[in-house]
Amino acid sequence: MVYYAKISLILSFTFCISFLLAGPKTKPNIVLFMADDMGIGDTSAYQYVSLMSSAKPIGKTLNTPNLERFAKQGILFTDAHAPASMCSSTRYSLLTGRLAHRAYLKKQGWLPHGPNRPMIQRSLTTLPEMLQRNGYYTGAIGKYHVGMDFDDGEGQPADEFDYKDVDFTKPLLDGPTDHGFDEFFGVPGNTEDSLDTEPRIYIRNDKWTFTDRSKMHWMGMKHRAGQILSGPNWDLSQLGPDFLKEGLQFIQLASQKQKPFFLYYVPTANHFQRNQSGDYAVPKFLDGKPVKGTSRYTDGTKGTEREDMVIENDIAFGALIRKLEETNDPRNPGHKLIDNTLIIFTSDNGPNVGDNEGTNQESGGLRGKKAKIWEGGHRVPFILFRKQHFEGGTINRSLFSLTDLFATMASLVSEELKPTEAHDSLDSLAYWKNTEKKDNRPRYFFCHLGPPYENDAIAIRKDSQKVIV
Repeated sequence: MVYYAKISLILSFTFCISFLLAGPKTKPNIVLFMADDMGIGDTSAYQYVSLMSSAKPIGKTLNTPNLERFAKQGILFTDAHAPASMCSSTRYSLLTGRLAHRAYLKKQGWLPHGPNRPMIQRSLTTLPEMLQRNGYYTGAIGKYHVGMDFDDGEGQPADEFDYKDVDFTKPLLDGPTDHGFDEFFGVPGNTEDSLDTEPRIYIRNDKWTFTDRSKMHWMGMKHRAGQILSGPNWDLSQLGPDFLKEGLQFIQLASQKQKPFFLYYVPTANHFQRNQSGDYAVPKFLDGKPVKGTSRYTDGTKGTEREDMVIENDIAFGALIRKLEETNDPRNPGHKLIDNTLIIFTSDNGPNVGDNEGTNQESGGLRGKKAKIWEGGHRVPFILFRKQHFEGGTINRSLFSLTDLFATMASLVSEELKPTEAHDSLDSLAYWKNTEKKDNRPRYFFCHLGPPYENDAIAIRKDSQKVIV
């Protein structure tokens, strides 16, 4: 009897230890891919989809084979929204779970040209910080664009318009690694040579990747000619390839850490990249596949360089998924990373081309485009997949905002948020799980450049009702 009691005790103890060890392994990896200035009509994932149950299905779109395949495996949202119709405000809301107009940007949705102080205060908990305290290893790759502080050599934020006072040998005073990212590789913000003056030098973690000022040169065009400091090897067309290389490396290395990882992948494509050669800088190849000149619409017509940049993102997204499919999961022997990874594809706002007032093909037939408070300015593609959880090629018509990702991911990892965290983020996990469930909670969207709203407007959506104030 004593013998069986000991056996029972040992088995119970072993079970408890196994349970404790297995617990953290159930937390999924998270890959969030957010394109720049991409509309619903920019992907064939939405072809033949009605954005409202009574609306006419979307016809002509751009051919994006990887996104189309992904949508057939996952869940496609028809009423998902960026928190703002412009980039910086959306990124602020996504990372903090707060409405875009709570930041210091009040009259526009993007950080102006020249030095910009951080939009995110150190006292605010960010999405990656929340995930860090739940055991996640976090990385961001691409365009940060919520403000950084560069050292002027005296421990103070550089504040000259053309960044002449930056000491490139000093670490950043405030950047992504100060707000929850274990790793960062990318650029501070936009990279248009006619507008944006941030130095054309990559940042890795909290350091510049090139520091020898004597070998830097001044570049720029139009009224920014001679005002942009650049490293000797800067090449706009290589941003996408460099970001993808870093993304694949992050997945490989992060997966070996015996903890879940979060990859925030935010490329600069397909934002304008105005330079001496044109409006965009398209790479010839990405992941061994041709990019330049390859975009085609579903009716067979040829796209422009803008559409080539959309294809760049489609290829990059496909390469990241393939990496997840091919890489073994050390936390779950016998499985690949794809078996326990939540993958999300979305955009930071509507398309950067089209009619400001009318409907546009790029926005899926919705009114307006980027920088407008109309639906086409902030309703965006949103597709997610997690094996055995979110799959099946189904459509979800719930109202959703990227602001809600914070609370939803907290729910996903069973984290109870503090009252001071993610004030405006709504847990939407139940609506992800049940595509028939209707979300009646209102959502708020920010920013309308130009008339009739004087650059300062907020839209409130509830069900099919919308008011602009």
